[in-house]
Amino acid sequence: MRRWQAAALGALLVIGLSGCAAPEVDPDAVQEWLQQQEAVEVPGALGSMSGLASEATDAIDAHGIAITFEKPTAVTKIVFSCVGPEKMSVDVTMSAQESETELSQGIRTEDLVCADSPHTIEQVQDAATKVLIDGLSADGQGAWSAVVVGED
Repeated sequence: MRRWQAAALGALLVIGLSGCAAPEVDPDAVQEWLQQQEAVEVPGALGSMSGLASEATDAIDAHGIAITFEKPTAVTKIVFSCVGPEKMSVDVTMSAQESETELSQGIRTEDLVCADSPHTIEQVQDAATKVLIDGLSADGQGAWSAVVVGED
């Protein structure tokens, strides 16, 4: 009888814990953090962007914020920071013009710990014409900031 009681208690504990949601992120703290990110300087910065997190999905899509370049530009890395959730993922899509065709490549970097920000994402494109970035969290909470670094 004791095994049954222990199993029932364990099942109730699992059910109870699975119903717990992640704590909500303070919107005022997120806005303050976003304002602070505007003052961050990174050597070799070609541009910066920031936004609220999107809810994570399985696919890399065309959501996020983009920087476009007038002429093909060498990009060497992305400096990414986040606030709010414990971890965030980032989708980076780089486009390059080859003849009359635009080629795009998207890469997701997962499980970046926000408390350990900033993170350097080595992302090399010799002739980028556009960089699209989106920060993703499991529940769509939090914010992110990214600086595109390279050679103009």
